[in-house]
Amino acid sequence: MSDPFLPRRRKRSAAPALTAAGALAMLGGCDPAPSEQQVSRERYGAPTEVAAFATPAECKASGDFAAVTCDEAAAAAAKDDGATAPRFESKQLCEEQFGEAMCFQRDGQQASGGGGSFFVPLLTGFMIGNALNGGGYRYQPLYRNRDDGRYYTPSGAWLFNGGYGGRAHGYQVGSRAISTPVTTQRIQTRSSVVSRGGFGGRVSARSSGGWGGGRSFGG
Repeated sequence: MSDPFLPRRRKRSAAPALTAAGALAMLGGCDPAPSEQQVSRERYGAPTEVAAFATPAECKASGDFAAVTCDEAAAAAAKDDGATAPRFESKQLCEEQFGEAMCFQRDGQQASGGGGSFFVPLLTGFMIGNALNGGGYRYQPLYRNRDDGRYYTPSGAWLFNGGYGGRAHGYQVGSRAISTPVTTQRIQTRSSVVSRGGFGGRVSARSSGGWGGGRSFGG
């Protein structure tokens, strides 16, 4: 007859095994994190080819665009920057995204007819993309992120696949960054930037909007 007070070793040892098996099953059922290309596709549409340059001279040296196109693109980017540059509530918050001495204060009245002031990053380049309806080129200002060195559009869409098409200035970007006009950006606070995973919000495919605001395009 067995002693009822002896420890039940088998039943106790089985519990950790069951727990480990359950954990493995749970891990096996987890979805992998989406790639940057997947996040870009979800938020900004199917990728399309674009070119990015820091200066008109760099654009002209590429030999891929007429000199007049390079000048027009740079001029259009500089003009649009006044209204569409990413806006931050403080210089510190802006510089955390773009780097020290890379941000400056802009008066809201001069920028878009509104009151108050905010901080914006320096314009660091321009993008040339084909209009999706076949109607020539579309231009956008570009801004570089301090941490990853990437180019971003005013709406937060990021350029990826650098060197695309065998060209040093070739990239891809979500097609809505080309097709959808960008209007005045809302001023970003620390909480809104953090909620989007930083500049451009590449961390999460499920968050809407690019700068921590509601919509990615059109304000």
